[in-house]
Amino acid sequence: MGYLIRAGLMTITLVLAHTGMAQENSNPGAGFNGIWIGYPSAGPPTLSDLPFSDEGRRVAEEYNHAEDNVLKCLLDFGRVTSVRFPMEIIVTEGQVTLLYEYGRQVRRIFMDRTDFSTAYPPNLMGYSIGHWEDDTLVVETRKLMAGWAVMGGVGPYSARTIVTERFSLDETDELLTIERTYDDPVNYTEPWSYTHEYQPSEWDVFPYDCTVGSYGSAL
Repeated sequence: MGYLIRAGLMTITLVLAHTGMAQENSNPGAGFNGIWIGYPSAGPPTLSDLPFSDEGRRVAEEYNHAEDNVLKCLLDFGRVTSVRFPMEIIVTEGQVTLLYEYGRQVRRIFMDRTDFSTAYPPNLMGYSIGHWEDDTLVVETRKLMAGWAVMGGVGPYSARTIVTERFSLDETDELLTIERTYDDPVNYTEPWSYTHEYQPSEWDVFPYDCTVGSYGSAL
């Protein structure tokens, strides 16, 4: 009888272990969950020697801060994703949700779709579809309104832009790296990329109130 009990307990232990492994493998992005903030040593990305087309160079040279949409609290994909403000990542089976403190913007990355909605209108944050490549989250974003990749009139992009992002964690899950590639045939002669790093944040994602015309809205 004792032997049968021990054998039964071993079977239950193996089943539970197998179930736990299966659950872990079915959710490869569990380590992404939480609040992240731009890595202190990195600061905002500095972009130089961009492969401008003639049109892209013209747009960049004509940038006028006084006419920047951030002063109207219209915060686009590029600026929201390139600043060091905290963001929260929530990974579920069919969707990855990013909650940005800056501008209180929300991104929904659809993990259960492969086609971009024809009914979805162009907007500041676009329409994102993602998939897993091992432990790397790969995201493609389209349907963006024209904007700027970085504050200060750096990296203009058009409504024809496709942004591809690769989210990855280091071995300790303490460093999140996001590589962003902008493919914009209007403003550039070829795709270009930059990398941004984040660390776990001790801060919550705070409310962000934007006042039209204020200096703070352009930070």
